Amino acid sequence: MIRINFLLGVLFLTAFLISCTGSKKDVAGGLSTTAVEEDIQLRAKIKDLQEKIKKNPNTMDYREELADLYFENGHTLEAMKTLEEALKIDPHNAEVQYKYGDFALKSGDKRRAFIAFKAVMLGPDANAYLDRISPYFVDAFNVTPVVQSEANEAFGAFSADGNQIIYQSDQNGNWDLFILDLTTNEVKQITNSSAHEENPSFSPDGVHIVYTSTEDDHRDVDFSQKLRDIYVMDLITGETENLTKNGSDDWHPKYSFSGDFIVFVSQRNDLREVPFYEMYSDIFIMQNNGRFQLSLTRDEFNDGSPALMPGSTDEEGTVIFDSDRSGSFAIYKMDIRTKEITQLTHNPDVNDVSPDVSSSGDKITFFSDRDGNYEIYLMNNDGSAQQRLTSNPAEDLNPVFSPDGNKILFHSDREGNFDLYLLDLTQSAEQISVSEVLSRIDQALQKIEEEEE
Repeated sequence: MIRINFLLGVLFLTAFLISCTGSKKDVAGGLSTTAVEEDIQLRAKIKDLQEKIKKNPNTMDYREELADLYFENGHTLEAMKTLEEALKIDPHNAEVQYKYGDFALKSGDKRRAFIAFKAVMLGPDANAYLDRISPYFVDAFNVTPVVQSEANEAFGAFSADGNQIIYQSDQNGNWDLFILDLTTNEVKQITNSSAHEENPSFSPDGVHIVYTSTEDDHRDVDFSQKLRDIYVMDLITGETENLTKNGSDDWHPKYSFSGDFIVFVSQRNDLREVPFYEMYSDIFIMQNNGRFQLSLTRDEFNDGSPALMPGSTDEEGTVIFDSDRSGSFAIYKMDIRTKEITQLTHNPDVNDVSPDVSSSGDKITFFSDRDGNYEIYLMNNDGSAQQRLTSNPAEDLNPVFSPDGNKILFHSDREGNFDLYLLDLTQSAEQISVSEVLSRIDQALQKIEEEEE
C-alpha cells in the first residue's frame, strides 16, 4: 500500500524520463538505440499532451490520456495527480472519478478507490457505470460458505469423489485436521496433538491423506520457527508416518492425479547460514511412500505451491508452481523431463500465487493481488483467458478445484476470520442494483476503518 507525495514540474519530467531509461542499457553501460528512441517518443507524447492541456484546460480527454500514459509507465502517483487536477475542474466527471478509483485500487489504496467508486454510484451516471464498478464488490459466480465458525478454517481440499472436504482449523488453539462429509454435513476431527498439522490433501483412492506437521521439531521456539515435515496418514487405521525426516522445512504436499507421487516444497537445497525466513525454496517430487525425493527446481528463488498436471510422473509431464524468479510472484510451468520453465502470468509488481489444476488439465485457478487485494482467478493452462472470479474487500486465498472442475473451494476472511467458501462455476451471480453496490461499498469502507483502528 504505497502512499507518498510527489513533485510536479520540469524537474519531475526529467527524472521521469531518466527513470524510464534506467533498465534499458546495452552491454557497454550506455543507452541502447531502441531505448533512446522510446525516450524521445515518450518525451514527445508528454510534451504534446501538456501543451494540449494548457491550451484546452477544460478538455478532460487530454488529462485522461496523460494519466493513462503515466500509469502505463509505472508512475501511478503522477497519474493520480493528473486526475486530481482534472477533478478540480470538473468534480462530477464520472469517467475521471472511475479511472481515479481504478488506478487507486490497482496501487493498493482501497480507501481512496472505494470513495471514488461511491462518488460515481451517487452521481447521475450510476447506472451507466454499474457493470464496471459492481464487479469490484460482487463475485462473478455464486459463492456460499461451507465451513464457518468463530475459529479459522483454511487450506481445504476435496476427496476424489467430491463427497468430502479435508481442512485445517485452529478451534483448539493450534492447527488440527478435520474432514467434512458433504452428504451428511458431519465433521470429524482426525488429528489432535500439540503440534500443528496443515496443508492436507486426499489420496485419489481416499484411503490416505498427506499433510505437514511440526510433531518432530521438539525445540522450544515459536510456531513460526518450527520445522515442518511431510506426513502420511492411513484414514482406516489412523497410523501415521513421517515421509521426509529432513532437517529443513518441508511443506505444501499434494498428490498426483494417479496417487503414485507427491509434490512438495522444501528449503533443503539452500545450505547458506542465513535466517530461515531468508532461505530459498524449491519444488520436490517423491513416490507416495516417501522414496526417491527428487529436486525439480534448484535455484536461488522462492518456488512454491506445486501441482502436477494429469498424467505426470517423476520422469515426465508438467508441474505448475509459483515463484518470485521474476521479482514478484508469478505462475510458472516446468517440463519435468527437459526442466524447461515457462512463465504463465506476467503482471509486474503484483503477486500471482497458489495454482491448482483441474482434473481435465485444461484450467488453472490461483489467487492474485493484481486488483488491489487478493482475489480468486481462473485461466487456461497456457496462461490465456485470465478471469477474476471473486470480488470482495476481504482476502480470498488458496483455491482448489472440485473433482468435476465445476466448483472452487477457497478460504477467506469475509466475516472477520478465515472460513471455507465454495464458488460454483456453473452459476453466474445475479446483477445487483446501484443501492446494493453502494451498501457494499459502505461495508468495505467500514471494514477498512476497523482494520486501521
